[in-house]
Amino acid sequence: MLTFGFSTLIDFLSWIAAFAIGLKVTATLFVLIVNKDMRDQPGWRSALWWVTKITPIVAVSCLICVALLQRDTGLVWFYCAAGLFVVVAVPLKIRQRRNRIAARLAHERLAQP
Repeated sequence: MLTFGFSTLIDFLSWIAAFAIGLKVTATLFVLIVNKDMRDQPGWRSALWWVTKITPIVAVSCLICVALLQRDTGLVWFYCAAGLFVVVAVPLKIRQRRNRIAARLAHERLAQP
């Protein structure tokens, strides 16, 4: 279980996972506040969008390691299923964002005289 310290590798990985999930939730809240056009602009909003995509990969990896270290096969399967979801969902969302940016840029080029 999670303790308030880094006495073991399990504690350290648990804290990394908890920090990554907390960072994802915080970044997601900030990203949802702004509209999609603002999310795609360069700057901090774009970085927050990327944080929402990278942190689940880090968190799931750490949780799989924790489950393996605890020799809990049920959790290993659960976290592997979550990892499979992340591996499928993240590239799809990245592709959607790139398509949205490309469509907006094409629309802006057509609008220019």
